[in-house]
Parts: sequence; C-alpha cells; structure tokens
Amino acid sequence: MNDNPPLSPLESAKATLGEHFKNYVIIVQEYETPSSYEVTFSDPYAAHGLLDCANNYHQQYLNAGMDDPDVAWIWDDEDEEEED
Repeated sequence: MNDNPPLSPLESAKATLGEHFKNYVIIVQEYETPSSYEVTFSDPYAAHGLLDCANNYHQQYLNAGMDDPDVAWIWDDEDEEEED
C-alpha cells in the first residue's frame, strides 16, 4: 500500500496539467479566505506570457469584444409603435 499522503486539490491539478501541457498557470481562491489566493505555474516566463494573454482576453470579454475600452454601448429606448 502507498504510504504517501493524498494530494491536495491544487497539487492534483498541477500533476494532471503537468502530464498534458508544457506550460500552465493555476490561480485558486479558497472560500474561507476570499482576499487571498494561491498561484502555481510551470515556468515563470511562460506564466508571464499566459497571464498577459489571459488579461487581454478577459478585457475584451468585459468590453463585449470591443478593442477600444473608451467605446461604450449606447442603448436607445425604442418608442412603442404608434397606432394608425
């Protein structure tokens, strides 16, 4: 029988990703400590690039796919059609 202690969820994710991907970044936040986080990565230089790409992707997502953050949605209130 194996006497090794079981892996934590973060260690398990790291082991699984390490088997299938050359570079990865994992950022987690526990329920009990919402103001802190844990981070692990395969390579510090690759992590920098992955985080930059993820940040750009996330900014586009938040901006509804628009590249210019100064452009805002303009909502027109449509008047109800008038009866003839």
